[in-house]
This record gives sequence, C-alpha cells and structure tokens, in this order.
Amino acid sequence: MLDRDAVEKLIRESAERSRKARGEYHLFGNTMISVKGDIYPTIDFDQIVKEIEEHMSSHLFEEIDYIFIGSFSENDERALEAHYKDGAIYITSDLPTNKDYIENIVHEAAHAIEGQHGLSIYGDKNIEQEFLGKRRRLAARMTAEKIDISSLNFEDPEYSMELDSFLYKGIGYEKLNNLTIGLFINAYATTSLNEYFASGFEEYFLGDRAYLHKISPQLFKKVEEIVMGDENGYI
Repeated sequence: MLDRDAVEKLIRESAERSRKARGEYHLFGNTMISVKGDIYPTIDFDQIVKEIEEHMSSHLFEEIDYIFIGSFSENDERALEAHYKDGAIYITSDLPTNKDYIENIVHEAAHAIEGQHGLSIYGDKNIEQEFLGKRRRLAARMTAEKIDISSLNFEDPEYSMELDSFLYKGIGYEKLNNLTIGLFINAYATTSLNEYFASGFEEYFLGDRAYLHKISPQLFKKVEEIVMGDENGYI
C-alpha cells in the first residue's frame, strides 16, 4: 500500500502531465503561458520559464496575465513575431529556439511596463532627448552615405509606418545595423521611442549590460529604476 507521500507525488505528476498535455505553463505562478499552435519539438517551455525567472523579478510581469503562443492576425499583418495588448502577449508559434521565445517575452514585458508606467519612464524627457539625439546622428550618417531621407521625419519619436518601411525595406536591417553601431542596441530600436526602450530593456536582461550603459546611459538608468521598483516605489 502506498503511503501518503507517494500518493501525493503521483497526484502531482498526474496533474503535471495533464497541464503539459493542455499546453499550459505558469510564469512566476501568475502569468499563464498557453500554447495553442504547433511548435518545434525542440521548444521547452519549462526551460523557458526557468530561464526568465532566473534573470528577472516577478514584479516585472504584474501587468501580464497571459502569454499566448499560436497564430495571430496582427502578427501576420505587421510581420511581427510578437505583440502586447490588454494584459496579454501574443507570440507566433513557429519560432525555432527557446532563445527566440525568451527574447520576445522579455521585449513585450517592456511594452507592458511602459503602458502602465509611461509617465514615470518618459515624463522627464530624458530618454526621449537621448533617443532623438541618436536619430539625428543616424540621419547624418545616412546623408554621408548618400541615402535620400528628405521625405522622412527623424524628429518624431512616435512610431511611423513610413519610416519603419523605409528602414526595413528601403535600407534593410543588415545595412542599418552597420549604420547604427555605437548609437542603438539594434536596428529595430531606431523605429520609435517605444522600441528604443523595449530593446534596451531586453538588452539589460539578456544581452550586454555594460554596452547598454555605455551607449544609452539615460535608458540604462530608467531600466535600473524599474528593476529596483519594489524597493523605491517606482512601479
């Protein structure tokens, strides 16, 4: 006859198998990850959860109730891997590695945080001034390379489909990466103030923190304040 501990272990193992069969995982015990689409057999969401929880604090996910993995029209229409909306992150299910999912989850967590605490992040204009200064230097580099940017507005920090299309299709992110060395963490960070923040947030946790501090000190400072949010009441 099985003792109580053995019975409880069997119950837990059965519940775990049932949860995985339903494609359900929990991040920090609160945010549900629901896998609705077919994923590559090498993807391990238990490992994804473990790595995120090792790098980050639970308070950074307080605004996120769900992370859905599947096929979503907004991702398809805008050629996105993921987007955040109304307390949920929506990620395409055809990403090939655990790293891809981790990067997208961390990046979209930044958008969740700025959606709730945008005034604290952007109110003093420090990040915006830093971002626009980099935009101006990028424009100067493009002009030096004989790239015609006369029809584009590099002074607007908000997302512009026209500018994004020009950078993505007209120049291409590979060439843009070369133009942004020492200015932006990556080419996508040039597209808007929001993506500048989210790219820096992602780099802080998953990339080269020292390099982020070197090239984007105001952004680095804001992310540090967010990380310390529980202690200083920032968020």
